[in-house]
This record gives sequence, structure tokens and C-alpha cells, in this order.
Amino acid sequence: MNQITLLRQTLQPHLQWHGTHLSFVALFLIALFRVKTVNLTELAIGFRGKTEARYKCLQ
Repeated sequence: MNQITLLRQTLQPHLQWHGTHLSFVALFLIALFRVKTVNLTELAIGFRGKTEARYKCLQ
């Protein structure tokens, strides 16, 4: 099995989405991991709440 299939199978019980939506999310997450350049500050803002605390968790 490839990474995308494994991630889809892991997400399925939690999201219960249609296959194409799940595939997109899995592909998107794998792409983020591969690119290795993600702005953690922007991600922390996206989580809402205390941005500084979220940023430290993401680090």
C-alpha cells in the first residue's frame, strides 16, 4: 500500500467523507509533508485560539 491509501484509510473513520474528498485531503497532506516549507505562523492562526501556544505546539 502506498502512503496516500494508508492515510485515506486512517482518515475515513474520523471524517466519513466521499472517496474523492478523502483522496484530495490525503494528497494535500502528503504534498505538505514533501514540500517541507510550511509557514507555521499561518497554520497557528488557522487553528484559532492562542496563536503563540499553537505555534509552539506546531514547532
